[in-house]
Amino acid sequence: MWKWKKDFFYFSKGDRIAIILLLNLIVISGGIFIYMNKLTFTDAVYQDQNEEMQKDFVQFENDMERIPAIEEERSDENRMHTPTKSPKTNKQKLELGQTIDINSASATTLMRIPTIGNTFAERIIEYRNSLGGFTSLEQLYEIKGFTINKFSKVLPYLVMQKKHKLIRINKIPEEQLISHPYFEEKQIQTIIDLRKVNKIKDISALSDNENFSSRDIERLSAYLSFD
Repeated sequence: MWKWKKDFFYFSKGDRIAIILLLNLIVISGGIFIYMNKLTFTDAVYQDQNEEMQKDFVQFENDMERIPAIEEERSDENRMHTPTKSPKTNKQKLELGQTIDINSASATTLMRIPTIGNTFAERIIEYRNSLGGFTSLEQLYEIKGFTINKFSKVLPYLVMQKKHKLIRINKIPEEQLISHPYFEEKQIQTIIDLRKVNKIKDISALSDNENFSSRDIERLSAYLSFD
């Protein structure tokens, strides 16, 4: 009897290996089952949260107030202070189809353009004042930090309605020429020397001078008045 029990519970080396492999397979299968159930539960939770967020967003769009069209503002060329807190409607970003005049908008209004914050609003006004107004929206590229990507995002919201200031080249004081970003020191001296001899009649008096490149003439031509 004892020998029968011993033979019954006796396992060869191959049997032991097979049993161990079977147990490992059971453990692995159980782990995979538990993991998949957990993953399925996580996905279900994520899906519920995503659906809830979508519902909230739709509700937000339905509740959002329409922003009125922006009218041209009164001149504020010398307004360089940091924008103060304004009513909620002034803080809302513009919607597609709404535009503002870049040559008259205040810093607060400029900040309603998507991607434009306080820093860029002040930079735009500072450069606008030094130029006497923009003649082309591409001049925004001349502002520090204004990239192609940012330009493409703000372009749909900008127009130029207010006319820029003209430079009366025969009468403008030297200090005002110095403050203009398109004039270099040698060019200012050339203008002064030409005015001493005779009145500057047209742009050719500058384009024929070696101190003015074709690029300089192209940028200045829209600003110069020879009266």
